[in-house]
Amino acid sequence: MKILITTDTYTSMVNGVVRSIVNLKNILTDMGNEVRVMTLSERNYSYKNEEVYYIKSIRVNPIYPNARFSFNKKDELVREIIDWNPDIIHSQSEFSSFYIANKIKKECNCPIVHTYHTIYEDYTHYFSPSKVWGTKIIRRFTRLIANYSDYIIAPTQKTKDILKKYDIDDNKILISPTGIEISDTKPVRDEKYILYLGRIAKEKNIKELIDYYKKLDTNYKFVIAGDGPYRKELMEYVNDSNIEFVGMVNPDEVSNYYKNAIVFISASTSETQGLTYIEALSNGAVCIVRKDKCIENVIIDGFNGYSYENFNQFKNFVEYVIQNDSLRENMSNNAYDYAKDNFSIESFGKRTFEIYNKAIDKISYKISA
Repeated sequence: MKILITTDTYTSMVNGVVRSIVNLKNILTDMGNEVRVMTLSERNYSYKNEEVYYIKSIRVNPIYPNARFSFNKKDELVREIIDWNPDIIHSQSEFSSFYIANKIKKECNCPIVHTYHTIYEDYTHYFSPSKVWGTKIIRRFTRLIANYSDYIIAPTQKTKDILKKYDIDDNKILISPTGIEISDTKPVRDEKYILYLGRIAKEKNIKELIDYYKKLDTNYKFVIAGDGPYRKELMEYVNDSNIEFVGMVNPDEVSNYYKNAIVFISASTSETQGLTYIEALSNGAVCIVRKDKCIENVIIDGFNGYSYENFNQFKNFVEYVIQNDSLRENMSNNAYDYAKDNFSIESFGKRTFEIYNKAIDKISYKISA
């Protein structure tokens, strides 16, 4: 099968969405498919690097560092993709690349499957002074994306419930958790610090983690890995030599950060699936995260981590795990085994390929009807 993956961001950024795209491309290729990626160029021109097409774009006032914008649907490389004639398009972003993908769909008469990665209701502070108005905009925009898509992939039930709240047809929404590449060898851990790794933005609630950390009874350093629009403000807020901002992490180093963490913590409630939680588990990191619907069947209290609702719970869980070596070792092993059994890239690829065939059959039926 010829599969085109479209995304506004690719390997120049480090976040859960990008890592899920890379994992998907790799497993679909291993399954014998011809997979190409269309993304936005960070340069003033379009170019191609092997099976990846970079479409000319401009930098915009970023929600994420180096965010790009393009409506270059008449680009030469877009024409080359159309001539390649993909069997299916898998969109990973709702903005510029989706607009271009829709043109390719019309030219090639192929289906579009779209993965809904982001809960935009938690991002209204970036574009609207009113959350009520911002949510109305998001509702209309998401319905528009759904109208152009043959199926919407929701990583979790939480995401599906949100899409249904936007009056999107239940039959159009398919739940498929994202998978990750997991080593066959259990990680060798060398605990050094408490870790947050991910996008540094207001909706991730990192300020809460900083405030809570300062009240802990521990000598372990708190490492905050990643980048985002809130990083500068947080760095100015922090006045503690035990809190270290390490910036954007090389993709090859992400696993090492997890493996060297005594615990992984997060206060976010804006996740669709919490892919960083799954990555942490797959590297044997015990997770202590704010309670949220997205962690159902991911973080199991007392088994591979804990979910907290207030500071006292956070403090008790973190200190309990840190101070009990045998408990932490057991939970670390549970974390790795559970991730490998439930979130492997192989099962992810198989589920996604089944959705592709379903979408192709659906559009074939429409044509023949």
